Amino acid sequence: MYFHTSTSACYNLYMSTDERSINWYNEHANDYTAHVRNPDDSIYHSLYEKPAMYSLLPDLEGKTVISLGCGSGEDSNYLRTHGAIKSVGIDISERLIDIARTSYPDCEFQIGDMENLDLPDNSFDFTYSSLAIHYIEDWRQVFKEVYRVLRPNSYFLFSCNHPIYSAMEVVSDDKTTKKAELSRSRDKNTNSVTIVSDYMTHKSIEAVNSELAVTTWHKPIGEIATEASEAGFLIADIKEPVPLPKMQDLSPRDYDTLVKIPNFVIFKLFKP
Repeated sequence: MYFHTSTSACYNLYMSTDERSINWYNEHANDYTAHVRNPDDSIYHSLYEKPAMYSLLPDLEGKTVISLGCGSGEDSNYLRTHGAIKSVGIDISERLIDIARTSYPDCEFQIGDMENLDLPDNSFDFTYSSLAIHYIEDWRQVFKEVYRVLRPNSYFLFSCNHPIYSAMEVVSDDKTTKKAELSRSRDKNTNSVTIVSDYMTHKSIEAVNSELAVTTWHKPIGEIATEASEAGFLIADIKEPVPLPKMQDLSPRDYDTLVKIPNFVIFKLFKP
């Protein structure tokens, strides 16, 4: 299980995050917090996404940093304890921000929308965002806003659902098996082709299950790179994480999947 992001109705006119997702995260803020703070429960965070993200951090000593979609504040606190002199977290979930403020008083937290940052131009040395941008329909506005608030010669590091993962379509789901595919098959007799799912199209994905009821957005890698470049960023790195060996002990099924099919992808963008 893995979560991320969340609001106040006053932002709805300006943001493209689905209100259904926002409400779900507000209602489950305590569960989300307990999940991410238990490394044995949140193995997709603790043993997969976080180690890869942290390996790409620039030197934070004496820097001012901002975390977008900060949730209950764990990453904001990590950045502060690893050199940042000012660590600000922004999330559109009032409940999660309340929890973050109580838990990490040495950081600053604001209720806000990553598409419309209430921050001055050129005011931060580093922007970080973990598994939050894929809840946004229009990523171009996020890239423009982050570019605006960053000082020159600084980085924007963010993770999101990997497009291969988000493109896969559930083709069967019965009592014994749930099967998802991104595939092409050709009939050798007729030469006809059957395509399952669509990698290339920007589309919404609605999750409705016992753990999660949210809407995320799929984008192909090329579209993400193009929109970041159009905002002015250079792509410094793209990382497809691999799980730490410990995951093999805790959940062999997840480990065996993630070493072959990526769930997340990480972009490190540079503002020259």
